[in-house]
Amino acid sequence: MTLWITGARGLLGSALKDLAGSCIGTGSEVDIGSLDALRAFVKQNPHISHIVNCAAFTEVNRTETMRSEAFRANTLGPENLGRIAQEIGAKLVHISTDYVFPGDIKRPLKETDPVGPLNYYGETKLEGEKRLQKINPAACIIRTSWIFGRGGKNFVATLLKMIQEKEEIKLVDDQWGRPTYAPDLARAILKMEGASGLYQFANVGIATKFTFGCAMRDMAEQLKFPVYVKSLVAVPSATFPSPCKRPAYSVFDSSKIEAVLKTPIRTWQEALREFLCSTIC
Repeated sequence: MTLWITGARGLLGSALKDLAGSCIGTGSEVDIGSLDALRAFVKQNPHISHIVNCAAFTEVNRTETMRSEAFRANTLGPENLGRIAQEIGAKLVHISTDYVFPGDIKRPLKETDPVGPLNYYGETKLEGEKRLQKINPAACIIRTSWIFGRGGKNFVATLLKMIQEKEEIKLVDDQWGRPTYAPDLARAILKMEGASGLYQFANVGIATKFTFGCAMRDMAEQLKFPVYVKSLVAVPSATFPSPCKRPAYSVFDSSKIEAVLKTPIRTWQEALREFLCSTIC
C-alpha cells in the first residue's frame, strides 16, 4: 500500500503522517484545485493506492473575502481528487466539517440530517462533498469538528497559551459541539481506508468553548502547568463580532463510524489530558 496525504503539513495531516509512517505527504506544492497538477503528480508517483485529503481552506472568516481560493481548495479539490482516485484505481478518504449544518436541531446530528451552511466556508465544504460523491461514489467522506492537537493553529493551543498568560479569559458559551483530537481522528482514518460513504467522527462528549476552557484550566493545574488565569468568563458569541455565522449546535451522532471501527471513541477529556501531557514533554 502506498498512501498519499494531501495537506500533510496541517494539524490533521501531520498527525496522520506521524501515525502512517511510510507515506507520501504534500502541501501547497501540489495544487488540488488543478487536475493537470494532480495528474502530473500521480504520473511521477505511479504506485499510490490510497489518498487521504486533509487539504482545505480552513480560515472560516477569511473565506468570506477570499472566495475563489476557498472554492478552489474546498470544492474543486475534493472533486478533482475523486476523479484522480478513479483514474488510478485508488481509495480516497476526504475530510469535511460540521459547518455543513445550520445548527438549529438540538440533538446529536446524523449523517442523514438536513444540511444548510451558515457561512461560505460551510457552503464550499458541502459542495465539495456533493461533487465528490457524484464523481466517485466509492469515496469515504468523514466530517469532523473542533480539531485540536500539536502543531498548527487551533483553539486549544491558543487557549493553553492564554491560560498561562492572561488573568481573565472570555469564552463563548452558546455554541455546542464535540471536540476532536487530531491523533484520534488520524487513527480512525487509517481504519477507514477501505470504507465508502459519509461518516462523522469526533471525541465523545459535548462542550462549549467555556466548558472546554474550564476543563483545560483544571487539568493544567493538576499537571502542574504554570496557570496564571484567575477568571474564566462565559459570554455569548455576539461578544466577538465575526463576518460569518457559526452553527449554534453541531454535535455529531458518531454511531455509524463507531460500528465500522468496532471500538469506542474516547472522551474529549481523556484526549485533552493526553494533549497536555504531550505538551509538557
